[in-house]
Amino acid sequence: MESIELREPVILDIPADPASLGLMRGLVERIVHRMEFPREEADRMVLAVDEACSNIIRHAYGNLQGGRIVVTFGIYDDRLEVRIRDFASPADPQTFRARDLEKVRPGGLGMHFMRSAVDEMEYELPPDGGMLLKMVKYRVNKEVPET
Repeated sequence: MESIELREPVILDIPADPASLGLMRGLVERIVHRMEFPREEADRMVLAVDEACSNIIRHAYGNLQGGRIVVTFGIYDDRLEVRIRDFASPADPQTFRARDLEKVRPGGLGMHFMRSAVDEMEYELPPDGGMLLKMVKYRVNKEVPET
């Protein structure tokens, strides 16, 4: 099997604007297709990245124009690493809570979607401000070339 690993990351720097999300979703779709993720996993990964970027637009930037989102894709034979960076005032990741699934009301399910779509998820506070979300999805049952 031919290696799909890229030596350099793929970087998408977009305005923190809902109109930019279609471009980002299209890129995620192309990457998960290239990596041959099963359709359901691929769709959930697209939703997770979309939800993370939507949360940045809504919560970090308060729907105000002028913010940036940088999405970095590390494409490896065994996994996809997605790093989503904003440059807004940092928030405490400990306060990010998914709502109780027992309570029926609109909104608040993004964290559930994101966590269920990936194998690893963590927030970091870069020293120069903003937030960095790292999500990792492993490829299962795929042959990885010997190095």
